[in-house]
Amino acid sequence: MTLFKRESLKNIPINPGIYHMKDVQGFVLYVGKAKNLKKRVSSYFLTKNHDLKTRMLVSQIAEIDVIVTKTEAEALILENQVIKQYKPKYNILLKDDKTYPYVKLTNEVFPKIIVTRKKLKDNDYYFGPYPAIGSAKGLQRLLYDLFPLRDCKQKISRDKVEPKCILVDINKCLGPCIYKDINGEYDRLVQELKWLLSGKNKELLKSLNIQMKNFSNKLEFESAGRIRDRIQKIEQLGIRQSVDLNLNTNVQVWAMSETDDYVYVMVQEIIKGKLLFQHGFYQNKKDINALSDFIDRIVIDIVVLQQEAPRLLFCSSSLKETLSEKTGLSCPQRGKKRAVVETAEKNAKLALLRLIKTENESVRDDDVVADMQAVLKLKKRPTTIIGFDISHLQGTHIVASAVMFKDGKPYKAGYRKFNIKSVEGKSNDPESMREVVFRRLRLCEKDGEPYPDLLLIDGGRAQLNYSLSALSKKGVLGDMEIISLAKREEEIYTPHEKDTIRLPKHSRVLHLLQHVRDESHRFALKFQRSKRKIS
Repeated sequence: MTLFKRESLKNIPINPGIYHMKDVQGFVLYVGKAKNLKKRVSSYFLTKNHDLKTRMLVSQIAEIDVIVTKTEAEALILENQVIKQYKPKYNILLKDDKTYPYVKLTNEVFPKIIVTRKKLKDNDYYFGPYPAIGSAKGLQRLLYDLFPLRDCKQKISRDKVEPKCILVDINKCLGPCIYKDINGEYDRLVQELKWLLSGKNKELLKSLNIQMKNFSNKLEFESAGRIRDRIQKIEQLGIRQSVDLNLNTNVQVWAMSETDDYVYVMVQEIIKGKLLFQHGFYQNKKDINALSDFIDRIVIDIVVLQQEAPRLLFCSSSLKETLSEKTGLSCPQRGKKRAVVETAEKNAKLALLRLIKTENESVRDDDVVADMQAVLKLKKRPTTIIGFDISHLQGTHIVASAVMFKDGKPYKAGYRKFNIKSVEGKSNDPESMREVVFRRLRLCEKDGEPYPDLLLIDGGRAQLNYSLSALSKKGVLGDMEIISLAKREEEIYTPHEKDTIRLPKHSRVLHLLQHVRDESHRFALKFQRSKRKIS
């Protein structure tokens, strides 16, 4: 059974484009592309042998919107953009391998270096990911050693003197906190860093050699020695990145590895003979409709991520057909070019084995979520949990926290903090809890974020009943469930059980609930203390 009216199918055009499937609340459930929209969308309702996931999707569809494009290629690009915008529940997002770090150069008056495994949509500059420079911490130490930029958290202006740290005294930082006349020197260091991160070592070494010669001519041998040491480290780094390939052009190398369950595609960028950047993408085969769709998504992501457009593309023979439209495509069979592809294939195989191990560990962690559903007799799997806590000081500075866990692990992007508005003068935890629960769910609606599966509040039966009654009156509870955990005896209260539930102290389910409860308490207390400092 479906909520969607099948007679609406006659209004769908036969053009290429994308389609949005929405539920009764207007949330986007799934986004797809099609060469023929009418044929593709109709297949969801006219074909009976769907898998379980597709049957569940179809049962929730209430509305379908379509966007027509000129070509199927345009639909592919638009589909990718829309999926990233809405993150629909039933779309499988492209999984990228976050093993290799990015270097982030902050967009500030005096930029600083941050090494991260996440590329955010901010105004900072990102380079990478880097495969051949070592660990993230090691990379950060190396870069700060080569480029003495600031490494502090304080905000530094062009004219106001700020507190300095010991790094200035030991010549590990130029000291923009106290020296306000170093803009030119600081900007030169930033430019040199950009050269290194972009593989333009010749320009960098030329600049450093000129500086070293100038210091020597002025008999400033100590400064010249420091420049000499930097040159040696940069040359050593260049040797580590070098690829045995006599081509003075940009090359992209594609390799694939697969098992019965998973497929992994590695894309390496070789710029002027150096392996600078490496991207990895993987997916469970059961989540892939066709390998060509998977490769198409990767191609789009690589176009966005790549630092410089490649002139040549080498790939393993298993990818030749799906990449056949790429210009400069070659599947080398012998020689140094074949050796480069074989190295990429070996790295792809090792990366896939590591990721499978990580995924298996994640599955074991995820088992506790299944256990929780069974032990607490929940209607559905509590994949997403939001935990709430109230914090105040003798009725003043009343604040609240809402922390999110996904698949049994903290999801920091879902953390929120609130100033309580409905209670003043003295504490009223049940009313404060009611307010923060409503406001957090309202944010879900505002941001187009699905409701959590489970709400966990701190307290006993009274707090649970109060929040449950308020949610039921507003009609927002839906499929969500709400429970409470009383700290004194670690008793669990649920709406459908008259007696409290007490789990063994070694229970993984209890440990997870305690983790959610304690994390919400920590986050609320931290916010409450910061409020007291401000006031």
